[in-house]
Parts: sequence; structure tokens; C-alpha cells
Amino acid sequence: MVGITQEGNRWLISGDLIIDHITQVVNASKALSLVSPAQLDFAKVTDVDTSAVSLILEFKRRAIAENAQLSLVNVPENLTSLMQLYGVDAFLPPN
Repeated sequence: MVGITQEGNRWLISGDLIIDHITQVVNASKALSLVSPAQLDFAKVTDVDTSAVSLILEFKRRAIAENAQLSLVNVPENLTSLMQLYGVDAFLPPN
């Protein structure tokens, strides 16, 4: 099971961010507002594959279109590794 909810300026993502679930998360996110500075919180994400990187890029595009700042928090190590592999680790929070 996967989900996305909003608490203030934070989008809380939970469950497995794998290819079978990404469309569901994107569709559910359309009902959420990007309150700048917005945060994507991955604390409750249990598994990821490369499609999770695509999801982040989609949310970054939306933030740019809506003129909102977007940051990532509680990024799991395996997602950090994938982002580094694909050269999009500039989106990661500083250590």
C-alpha cells in the first residue's frame, strides 16, 4: 500500500515507492497544495525503485511551475543512492 497526505507544508509519503504505485501517488498528489516552502517527507517509505526518482522529478517540475520551493526530508539511504546514481543528488538535503 502507498499513500500521500498533507500536513501543513509537508507532504508525507508512505509505503512502497515502486513502479506499480507511482501513478497512484501522482494522482493523489493533485489534490494537495504546495505550500512554499514545501517538504516531501519520506520517513514512512518502506521500499523504492528507480521510479521513485522519477516521482521526485515530477514533484520538482510541479514546484517550479507553481513557483514554490520544495525540499526532501527523511530520504532513505537506498533512494539517496539511486539519486546519486542518476545525478540528481543536488536535490538531497545537505549532510
